[in-house]
Amino acid sequence: MQMLESRKGKLGTAMINQAILGIVMLVVLFKLYAELVPEAQDAGDDLNESGVPFGSLFTGSGVVFIVIMAALIIVVVKSFLGGQK
Repeated sequence: MQMLESRKGKLGTAMINQAILGIVMLVVLFKLYAELVPEAQDAGDDLNESGVPFGSLFTGSGVVFIVIMAALIIVVVKSFLGGQK
């Protein structure tokens, strides 16, 4: 992997492009999350009301959506700290 920052402390165009791409991907990820998760939570609530075994896992405050939120946080943090190996 090539250096993204020159030795003189100036930012290279590759670093700027990577930062812009990261911000755009972050916005798209959060927009996708905001659009899909509430609908899935409503479906989980309906599933729980129908009496399906383990239906409470899929409710709006169920374990599945807590895991999804934790995974989203981990993905965001790893994407911004991913440059180090």
